[in-house]
This record gives sequence, C-alpha cells and structure tokens, in this order.
Amino acid sequence: MGKASTRRKRKKKSRKILPVVLISLAAGCLITLAVVYSPSWFQTEHIPSSVVSVFQFSDSTPPPDTIRIEVWNGAGISDLAGGAQSFFETRGGDVTFYAPGPPLNAEEMDYSVSVIISHDTSFAAAREVADVIGIGDSSIVMMLPPPGQTAHVDVTVILGRDRDDPSFFIPYRD
Repeated sequence: MGKASTRRKRKKKSRKILPVVLISLAAGCLITLAVVYSPSWFQTEHIPSSVVSVFQFSDSTPPPDTIRIEVWNGAGISDLAGGAQSFFETRGGDVTFYAPGPPLNAEEMDYSVSVIISHDTSFAAAREVADVIGIGDSSIVMMLPPPGQTAHVDVTVILGRDRDDPSFFIPYRD
C-alpha cells in the first residue's frame, strides 16, 4: 500500500503543477507578443545613445569620390553580375565605381530582391549604389568587418530577381 499511496500523491502534485506551467507559458507568450508588436516600445529613447550613433546616418554625408564594389549574381541569370559590374565601372558622374575583382555568383540563386551590403557605418557609398540602380534604402544592410580589419570593398551588391533583366545594365558608352 505504500507504493500506491505514493503514486497517488505524485499524480495529485502533477495535476496541480500542470495548470500552473501552462498558465505561465501562456502569460510568457502574451508578454513576448506584446513587446515585439508594440510600436511605442521600440523607440530610440529606449536604445542607448552609443548604439543609436552607430546606426544613425545623415543625409548630409556625401558619397566618396571612388566606391569599391563587388557584384554578386543572386538571381541565377547568366552574366547578370558581369553586366551590372560593367555598368557601374563605365558609368559617368561624380562618383567612380571600381570593382577590384571579377563578378561573382552568390551561394544561393534564389534572391527575390536585391540586397546592398554596406561595409562602412556612413551608408553614403551604399546609398549611392542604391540610387544608381533604383533600389530603396530599405534594401541596404550593414556588415562591418571584425575590429582591426578592413573590408576589401565598400559595398557588396547581390542582385536578385527584381533586377534580373540584363538590359537594365547596359554599360555607358561615349
């Protein structure tokens, strides 16, 4: 009889604990959803000023005279990156684009939208690239090199299906 009464006690304890655990999980999920989807919670006054100063960029920052770029094909269209790289390098204007290496293929060929990766905190070079190919600022992301190292380019362009028409990148000719 000793074992049977011990089992009954364990069952009663587990029956009491289970609702508490379920209620705790539900409350935690609700709190998480409230925090994530609350637009008033995520404002710059809740972010330390040191972080804001790194990610905030000014429209007044002029682009550099020369922008080092690398162009990757993420759409799977033959010679898309090569055509785009020629387009950048032969384009006239205030800014000169320089590609230190050949155009590359991205690891995956299923990018639905193009991505511009800034390797500098100013974003000025990435914005200039975005303006040239008609992409909004929302497609610009930052990927800084590790501390003490420098990136071999200022901007990486990964062309997606939104820029898969090679005729868009007809190089400039005099």
